[in-house]
Amino acid sequence: MSRRGLVRGVQLVVAITLLTFAVLVWRSVSASGVDLRDGLADVRPGWLLVAALLALQEGVCGGLRIWVLGRVLAPALALRTAVVSEFVLMFCAGVTPGQVGAAPAQVAVLVHGGMRFAEVATAELLTASCTIVFFLLSAVTITVLRHTGLMVVHGGDQLDWLVGVSLVVFGAALLGLVAAAAWPPLLKRGFAMAGRALAPPGRALWRVLRRTRWRAWAERRLARPGSTTARLQLLVDDFHAGFRVYLRRGKRAYLTAMLLTLGFFCSRFAVAYFILLGLGLDTHPSSFVTIGPPLVQVVLVQALLNFALYLSPTPGASGVAEAGSTTLMAPWVHGAFELPYLVLWRLLAMFLCMFVGGIYVFRYLGTDVLEERVAANEAERLRREEARRAAAANARPAEQPPVR
Repeated sequence: MSRRGLVRGVQLVVAITLLTFAVLVWRSVSASGVDLRDGLADVRPGWLLVAALLALQEGVCGGLRIWVLGRVLAPALALRTAVVSEFVLMFCAGVTPGQVGAAPAQVAVLVHGGMRFAEVATAELLTASCTIVFFLLSAVTITVLRHTGLMVVHGGDQLDWLVGVSLVVFGAALLGLVAAAAWPPLLKRGFAMAGRALAPPGRALWRVLRRTRWRAWAERRLARPGSTTARLQLLVDDFHAGFRVYLRRGKRAYLTAMLLTLGFFCSRFAVAYFILLGLGLDTHPSSFVTIGPPLVQVVLVQALLNFALYLSPTPGASGVAEAGSTTLMAPWVHGAFELPYLVLWRLLAMFLCMFVGGIYVFRYLGTDVLEERVAANEAERLRREEARRAAAANARPAEQPPVR
């Protein structure tokens, strides 16, 4: 795909996300008949500024996390590059269904910053493990509070099911990461099995694409069957080698990354609390929600809502975020304040960081720098693979002539 086509695709997804948000706001205004000015009559800009700074802190802490982990393998990684990669990740997470575009976007920025692809992949997988551990701890905490009667929310049965699914999904992902790091043959065998299963439909797809403008690319794929599986298996070896490096001298970096993960998620969840203060609302819920001071209660409710946002199939969790927030925050927000709170929460908790990340995304897509750097790194990776295969072939003992 050309850069122009990619830019247009991103612009289209952004437009769809913003349009969906605008339609939901308009429908809320039409259905309730409320006036936004009533909810904003006692607004306190100072608290909203604090909420905005906390929202931006998510990108900063996330960038620090990938910087701390990435420097174990690539000491030359710049802090600015890591922070920019996190904001780009947040933009692409918001404009793609299920946040599938987040990790590839961050990988592209880090490769552009000078890291080798294998180093980025290892750091990304360890970063993902930090997030998975946080989600598992959050799910366990919420489950215990719910089953002991110490957390009461609207729609509890459906949310309990959601938390249970999250436990299974994130738990399986964590076990998969550990297995891949500790025993590479397991993941290699999985890639081989997947490659054999996908080979027939893959060949059919390449034959179809051979009749289009992607003919040259499709023919290269047909001429090298199994090349993707081979590259993935080599990447498993690189990941295993990088993981051993972390075991030797990266344990402190991983612990720091876990603390930063806790910091940026808590910053994101606390945005809702300061929006309540900014609207002049009482931070004590009208009915029992959970234990702890008001800030802790809001953070726990936002942590529960976060499961729905991560598993949402819509770009930017549009629809799911609005409906879930309205339901879970009902003990704090009601009447004329529902719509102002929802608008401010979406703008500050999500669209603000997306806007910052979008500036960098279109900057990269608007130049040839990223493409050239990625191509250079890909050529270097292929050269290393060929050298590795040649070394392995030379290391094999010469075939002995038969004894007569």
